[in-house]
Amino acid sequence: MLIEMLGAAAVISGGAGSASQDPQVGTRVAPRGDYRDTCSGEYVNRGRLYADCRTNRGQIRGTSIELNRCSDYEIRNNNGLLVCGPYRGQYEDRPGGGGGDGPGWPGGGGRGSITIYRDANFRGASFRFDGEVPNLANTGFNDAISSMQFRGAWEACTDAYYRGQCQTFTDDVRNLQRWGMNDRISSLRPVGRGGRW
Repeated sequence: MLIEMLGAAAVISGGAGSASQDPQVGTRVAPRGDYRDTCSGEYVNRGRLYADCRTNRGQIRGTSIELNRCSDYEIRNNNGLLVCGPYRGQYEDRPGGGGGDGPGWPGGGGRGSITIYRDANFRGASFRFDGEVPNLANTGFNDAISSMQFRGAWEACTDAYYRGQCQTFTDDVRNLQRWGMNDRISSLRPVGRGGRW
């Protein structure tokens, strides 16, 4: 599964509806729009823009929107929901999303996501994944994760392809040093109550 990622501080150019490629790092970056003022963790995956956006009441909602609908419009945050022109995105922080223009999480059924951070306390460069990552070697985060935030339960392993020391996490982890896994994780996958999804 191809996972397209972006850095939170990427410089954007070009039209609103198309993700652009940074020639230095070769990763996808999100399109332009003032949603960046009130949203974070944005990334592009399979033609959709995903982000965590602040509502008028200060809450954070997971949301996404289909980029091919936004080619003529800038993307904005409307009370925690990504919108462009007349098109509304969907919420991604409850099972199945809801009320938007397409399906839920790329993995289906709103089963969860993981955001990884290079530094402890959810700081530094970060990326979010919605499905299993059998080998972090090509992500720039192999043996370079210090904290993680989750939707759902996830298994992290010190070797690629879910080998080595593995640990299942259900709560956010501010510092992986406590588990002896700081800067040691090489694969990640979501798990269900009875084991892997």
